[in-house]
Amino acid sequence: MAIITISRGSMSGGQALAECLAQELGYPCVGREVVIEAAQKLGVSEEVLSKKFEKSPGLWARLTSDRRLYIIAVQAALAEHAVSGDLVYHGHAGHLLLKGLSALLRVRLIAPLEMRVRAVMERQHLSHDAAVEYIQAVDDERIRWTKFIYGVDWRDPSLYDLVINLENMSIRTACKVVQACVMQPEYQVTDAVRQGLQDFLLACRVKVALAGNPQTRGVECEVTANEGVVDIAAILPAGALLARTTMRAENEIRETVMKVEGVKGVRLSIKEYDAYH
Repeated sequence: MAIITISRGSMSGGQALAECLAQELGYPCVGREVVIEAAQKLGVSEEVLSKKFEKSPGLWARLTSDRRLYIIAVQAALAEHAVSGDLVYHGHAGHLLLKGLSALLRVRLIAPLEMRVRAVMERQHLSHDAAVEYIQAVDDERIRWTKFIYGVDWRDPSLYDLVINLENMSIRTACKVVQACVMQPEYQVTDAVRQGLQDFLLACRVKVALAGNPQTRGVECEVTANEGVVDIAAILPAGALLARTTMRAENEIRETVMKVEGVKGVRLSIKEYDAYH
């Protein structure tokens, strides 16, 4: 019926809502395991990937290429789950990683600070003050991260289709509200929506392949797919002295993309930039 993403602050009930929806709708429910899958593809531990994924811009300033690779891998792992059209996701920036897809219900869950504090105190055995500091630190880090990666504030209500406040609403009631939404026509997974999901997954797989190839990893590419035909807009250095390098890069891009399962053809466009300015 729909893909549901749940965004929330630390200890705001996001996992509980996701599990309730998964049980009621019969959907798979995924969260941090997407990070684990991405880590496996990259050959790094979950701990390393998660830390890099969540760190602030200051630490990442010299790791732009690696950061892009990690984010691409997480998006591709999430796309593998979303391709069926029935999914509940609670985790890293799901509504941003799946941006532009049809039948996507983007839910923002908020809860009073004291409710979150009690949850942290119980789970992590912290004092009240320590729990408040913990929540503020996690929230601040998430705000910095989404602004750095996507240029948005994840708390902005315009990024969501539905914002639910748990101050006077139970998880069970919130679950019923979301269920009612996914039954509406705009969230039904039609044949056209399924094709769009397949195209999105293929584009993600292509981006992973390009980012994972040392010869193409540094090339900035926009990738889209339509029924097996992949369109790539690549940015490469200009100039006669770099023409041979550019040609090799073009050939490497085509060869890398054609090796991806499901690709039927490649259309490559090049935008040049002055490498010396």
